[in-house]
Amino acid sequence: MISNEQQHSLEWFRARIGRITGSQVGLLMKSGRKDYFSDTAKAYIYLLAAERAMNPAILADDELFQEYLQQVDTTTKAMRWGTEQEENARQLYEQLTGRHATEVGACLHPSIPHFASSPDGFYTDSATGETGCLEIKCPNQATFMKYCAEVSDNASLLAAKYEYFYQCMAHMMCTGASWCDFITYCPFQSSPIHIVRITPDQQVFSDMAERIAKANELIDEIITR
Repeated sequence: MISNEQQHSLEWFRARIGRITGSQVGLLMKSGRKDYFSDTAKAYIYLLAAERAMNPAILADDELFQEYLQQVDTTTKAMRWGTEQEENARQLYEQLTGRHATEVGACLHPSIPHFASSPDGFYTDSATGETGCLEIKCPNQATFMKYCAEVSDNASLLAAKYEYFYQCMAHMMCTGASWCDFITYCPFQSSPIHIVRITPDQQVFSDMAERIAKANELIDEIITR
């Protein structure tokens, strides 16, 4: 389901509270040595449980909710810079491809509870009805060159940065898009953009849905204890 609230707005943060998101779902895809979920996945699951059990008065009050967001904010300088560069990357992508991608908010999966993803752009071909989405990353120069050299398709993105691979898959699962263009952008380079087409993988979708269902079951158990 396509949503139109502005990303990083209060409405967008509210829509994501307690939901497994595309940017974090990769954490659930690795098992521990003895357990179904890794320790990192378990920490994320506890966070989601805490968010789903939050005082509703906090969520409903803009001032209180803003204070909460400031308290839990872990955004780094590099992450803020990357967010600021997204619009420049999107504009260059549009110039090169001729595809106009609109900004979207937290897109909820139509059938998997508590699962949402926020692409950095959504494209619809008015003639054919084909849809696609964008995932934009604006890393430092060394990482940009690494992605240019190593990422060319689904398998290589999974090998280079599995979290981003599952984020792209989440975008397609939640929006129904036919593809996701993984875009790496660094304005300091003579060739500042690298675009890789990521395509749907139904087996990966199935594996993700299973992991999300298990996480939701565990979250319910934690809340009701």
